[in-house]
Amino acid sequence: MKQKIAAVAFVFCALSSFAHAQVRAGTVEISPSVGYLFGGDFPRGSNALFTNRVDVDDHLTYGVGIGYFLTSSTEFEARWARTETQFVNHRSNQVFGPDQDQKLADLTIDYFMGYGTFHFGHRRAVPYVTVGLGAARLDPGRLTAAGCPTAPCPVPSTSTRFTAALGGGVKIYANPHFGFRFDGRYYGTYLNSRDRCDVFSDGRTFCSNSDRTNWLGNLETTGGLVISF
Repeated sequence: MKQKIAAVAFVFCALSSFAHAQVRAGTVEISPSVGYLFGGDFPRGSNALFTNRVDVDDHLTYGVGIGYFLTSSTEFEARWARTETQFVNHRSNQVFGPDQDQKLADLTIDYFMGYGTFHFGHRRAVPYVTVGLGAARLDPGRLTAAGCPTAPCPVPSTSTRFTAALGGGVKIYANPHFGFRFDGRYYGTYLNSRDRCDVFSDGRTFCSNSDRTNWLGNLETTGGLVISF
């Protein structure tokens, strides 16, 4: 009986030590991930390709991050994510005529972000929140016939825009050096500022002196690995 009690106590102590050993100051973590990006839209007047609002198709996303723990709960992380999606004319957007859900042009989005990530607890499952700043590289492809029905067509060009992000999730550690990560985050990308104009039914246009700021908003959900050393 004493041997059984001693064995149980040993296992309990080992598990307790393991549970508190997941996140350590000075730890480096590499976290590849894959998931889905809900694309959002480009408002009217926010880009040089389309005069009306266009949607960004929901699409697969992937990326990788590398983080360094300044303390046992605070991590600085650099992260890159890519989505190879397209401009589309969804059913909610009627401006391109009767044919709906048409591809208008390719669009590749690369996010280059720096995050401050704050963890809660040091056990097997560690929830966290993350706040980031960085840039989005927007690389459109050549317009399709639906995107440019009459010539001449505008020539796409790559642009880089300021981006902020906010997210959260949980890391689940199988051991101190390996685990899984599940999170969601919202990207807000600044596109441009322009005069606030309204077009009336009789064709008249009225523009005020106040600016309208256009943003691209994306929601990303991902899962991946955590490799710690």
